[in-house]
Amino acid sequence: MYAGAVLAASTAAAQNFQPMLISSGLNSDVIANGVGSSAVTTSTDVDGVSFAFVSRDFQLTSSSTPLTYGLPNDGIVNSVVSTTPGLSYKLASYSANNSLKLANQNDSGTITFSTPIAAFKLYMLATSGSGASTVTVTVNFTDNTSQTFTGVAVSDWYNGTGFAIQGFGRINRTNDTLESGSGTNPRLYQTLLTLDAANQTKPIQSITITKTSTAQGYTNVFAFSADAYSTCAPPTLNAVGTLTANSAAVSWTPATGTTATTYDIYYSTTNTPPAAAATPNLPGVSGTSTTIPGLNPNTTYYYWVRANCSGAASQSAWSFSGTFKTLCGAMTSMFEDFESYATGNIVPDCWARIIDTNGTQTITTTTPASGVRNIYQYSTTTQNPTTVVLPQFSNINAGTHWLRLKARVSTATGTLNVGYVTDPANSSTFVLLQALSISNTTYGSTSEYSVIVPSSVPSNARLAIRNTADGKSYYYDDVYWEPLPSCFAPSALTSSNVLANSAGISWTAPASAPAGGYEYYYSTNSTAPTAATTASGTSTATSTTINGLAPATTYNIWIRSACSSSNKSTWWGPISVTTACATLSAPFTQTFDNAAVPNCWTNTNPGSTTANLLWKFSGSADYGANLANNGRAAGTYAWVDASSPYSGTGANTVQLVTPSINLAGLTSPYISFEWFKNHSTSTSTTVSPSTYDNNKLTVEVNSGSGWVSLWSDTSNSNQWRPVGIPLPSSYIGTTIQVRFTVDKNVNGNGYFYDDVLLDNVEVKQNPVLATGEVSAAKNAVKVYPNPFKDTVSISDIEKVKSVSISDISGRIIKTVENPSKEINVSTLNSGLYLLIIRLKDGSQYTVKAVKN
Repeated sequence: MYAGAVLAASTAAAQNFQPMLISSGLNSDVIANGVGSSAVTTSTDVDGVSFAFVSRDFQLTSSSTPLTYGLPNDGIVNSVVSTTPGLSYKLASYSANNSLKLANQNDSGTITFSTPIAAFKLYMLATSGSGASTVTVTVNFTDNTSQTFTGVAVSDWYNGTGFAIQGFGRINRTNDTLESGSGTNPRLYQTLLTLDAANQTKPIQSITITKTSTAQGYTNVFAFSADAYSTCAPPTLNAVGTLTANSAAVSWTPATGTTATTYDIYYSTTNTPPAAAATPNLPGVSGTSTTIPGLNPNTTYYYWVRANCSGAASQSAWSFSGTFKTLCGAMTSMFEDFESYATGNIVPDCWARIIDTNGTQTITTTTPASGVRNIYQYSTTTQNPTTVVLPQFSNINAGTHWLRLKARVSTATGTLNVGYVTDPANSSTFVLLQALSISNTTYGSTSEYSVIVPSSVPSNARLAIRNTADGKSYYYDDVYWEPLPSCFAPSALTSSNVLANSAGISWTAPASAPAGGYEYYYSTNSTAPTAATTASGTSTATSTTINGLAPATTYNIWIRSACSSSNKSTWWGPISVTTACATLSAPFTQTFDNAAVPNCWTNTNPGSTTANLLWKFSGSADYGANLANNGRAAGTYAWVDASSPYSGTGANTVQLVTPSINLAGLTSPYISFEWFKNHSTSTSTTVSPSTYDNNKLTVEVNSGSGWVSLWSDTSNSNQWRPVGIPLPSSYIGTTIQVRFTVDKNVNGNGYFYDDVLLDNVEVKQNPVLATGEVSAAKNAVKVYPNPFKDTVSISDIEKVKSVSISDISGRIIKTVENPSKEINVSTLNSGLYLLIIRLKDGSQYTVKAVKN
């Protein structure tokens, strides 16, 4: 377990960096700023050609897009050189001269400072445009002595090393063209100038810079900063001493030559160095060590120390920072969802893991209960189980708390063991409290588990979770250590007898039945109810029926205990139920325009679940039934793909079933639809149907006594065909379902060119005649029996000239001239037919008849 550690400590004395403010000596404004042309907001360029620098606030016009690069608006350049953390420079005003520009050999200039200061070291901020250059730097002290540095190199403003800042862009003064520099150019470079020991106590009055190189490079000097001399230097921090959950022992070593009377300590949870004016957390500490009190457990802190040499007027700079992390303290409650940790072989801070040689424990992203992470434990049957140890709880044996978590197992059923250890590094100290039987393989309404921890647990114990070495993967998430609820929730909520407008629910009562019974809540969305959510209903028993539901609707249902009007358990759930489809009333119409199976229709195959053995509602049919031929866009009809499989189980039972439809109110019920089947190997509309095996569409009706076939056909056409089927009078007032079945293997040779399409299904009043009615007067010729089987008889045959038989679409199937009284119709398929009877006197009668 990572309980707290010293992460770093100061190893050197801090430097006392101070920008040196310039009072005179700069001769050029090379930084474009504000609003306006760069030729107006600068006086010259950097490189002797045409380019100047830009500040972050520069805009050509007030409506120009603000820059995402440029020198800082406040003129403060914080050096990125790694050896000088905290060093900064202060540039001169962007609206005045801000560079000492030296163009030619022997050009020279002197920069004078507002306040002379003594220094150990000087840092020059400069660059060279259009090539590198070399300068001589002479440091002038207030006692009229000086120190000279010769051969000081200034790098070209592009791509050099040792830069303090880079990527601030530039602008062409002749045409105002901006260049961002791609985040890496131009550059200002930092040059170190170390003063002789004899000069380190002398205040610096001015610095003279002379260009000595003959090359083209244009020297530009912008600023100086100093590591200021002081007789009161900061101490060096030592390694952190004893750590507890709430304190840290720190110490330091005084700087050589510094005599401090007291020390100040500043600490923070962020690594931002304190300013000189920052108020210390622990002021006036005597000696060279102390304990920082009042800290938070398991928290990273940063701290700094400075010396007070002779009161507030003589203080050192703050030391380099030290850092430590406090230990984990005993907790009284906890929630952990593992979201703030990386994945890998780890546990959260203040937890522990025990791996005895083998077995696996990680934080993983595999299907968590919430967020993106959960714990994973796994051991084969030959490995040792792994143990995850929870943080220390000060109330572990109070008998007032429980451990609650969500868990799942890769293969049901598994056992997750919850117990405690008295040594968080020794698995042999594990004592089982409860073996949780995990039957769910996903997180859901049944995935929450809890363990009440008894008061008999030792006070030094820590709760632990151990997997079983059974080759199964165990996952858990959202772990709570919390007070026992005063009102326990019910569990095992289930549904039964789900109808169109109601659903029965039942549940298991908690160990102590609630005095106020139970409350349930249901909703069509998955948003869980809160403690303040108003219940949908109540029950004093452990079951009830929810009424008033909408048909064909999915509901989520929760249950909770009501121990009193003000004391209720958490909600348990949800479970999901979908109400049954209500019986619809004729007239009934169904298009298939939504690219999905319509609500309450059943797309089924008793022999297969393969996609090509079910009806489809999106995508396009092909070959002779493609868009060019059938004329209807994909997703606007139902269809059966003739592609493989076109033999074997399920090939002849591709079924689509309507909802239940009540025919009350129809005196002559009638089914109509449109279908398309054009058996062809080509998508061309000019190709005639092939002679290959034809798929068959059959229409059946069920009024509660089984399915009755009314119509079937295998014929082809390159047009959508309407079909109308009058229902016999025996169906009047009943409730029916209509089934459309495609047989893809009529003759067993399995070709795939005749997709079957269906659209615009209706159940309605017969727009023509009811079955058995004729279009003539009371003395009309009669057809019997109706329905018929192999033969049909015609009365008054001596009056009849001919009989034609057509399908419902009007296609003539058979014509008999000078018929006898009985006509053989055994070769006809089952379904509805029109018998067109032409009499010798020139009149004609049409009779609808059904063949069984």
